[in-house]
Amino acid sequence: MHIAILETGRINEAIADQFDRYPEMFRTMFERAGATDFELSTVAVVDGELPAHADDFDGYLVTGSAAGVYDDFDWIAPLMEFLRSAHAADKPLVGVCFGHQVIAHALGGRTEKWHDGWGLGVYDVALDSAPSWMPAKDSVRLIHIHQDQVVAVPQDATLIGSTSFCTNAMFHMGDNVFCMQGHPEFTPDYTASLMETRRDRMGDDRVDHALHTLEDDHEGVDIAGWIATFFRQHAQNRAAA
Repeated sequence: MHIAILETGRINEAIADQFDRYPEMFRTMFERAGATDFELSTVAVVDGELPAHADDFDGYLVTGSAAGVYDDFDWIAPLMEFLRSAHAADKPLVGVCFGHQVIAHALGGRTEKWHDGWGLGVYDVALDSAPSWMPAKDSVRLIHIHQDQVVAVPQDATLIGSTSFCTNAMFHMGDNVFCMQGHPEFTPDYTASLMETRRDRMGDDRVDHALHTLEDDHEGVDIAGWIATFFRQHAQNRAAA
């Protein structure tokens, strides 16, 4: 399968020389999960690029971003229109953090800046109604760093994960949309460095607590495997149809 990574954000300039860009983080994530059977290409949506047609790729993964769906950036409205066209064309869509939020928003849900500030660090995501590409388990530990939240999922969506800070933390729509607020591609060292660059905005108490949670294991590699199975299963289902 040829998957396009839709790059909607860039590494904070203060630490950009220390860490890979988001598409490279996802490539590493898939490699660590043993999912090496995908061809991955980057489309720099943040620079105004989009695929010419939904059929240009077999599936799409939308990255995180410092942007909000409500921001007045020239690339956000075209991205949402493209996501609607890709969904209508039955292309599998994966959204992570901002990707989760913009897919939900584009397909009829709603995303807002959360009134209680930032959700930071490793959270337990309580799981329910798991689709076939996920194992039957009660929870999964995942790194989060966000201020916006999906406050309403699309009408046809099924909620499958919640945290103590974010009710709509993971959802799916049939077998062609899989979205999560957390970051399976992030590492503890990157997350810690990013929070330190924003400590004045996020607040010392929340950052210090989040740094403590990063000492525990998170299950990003496991979730990377779920994402890979999601893409593969969609292709198998369509081949068998």
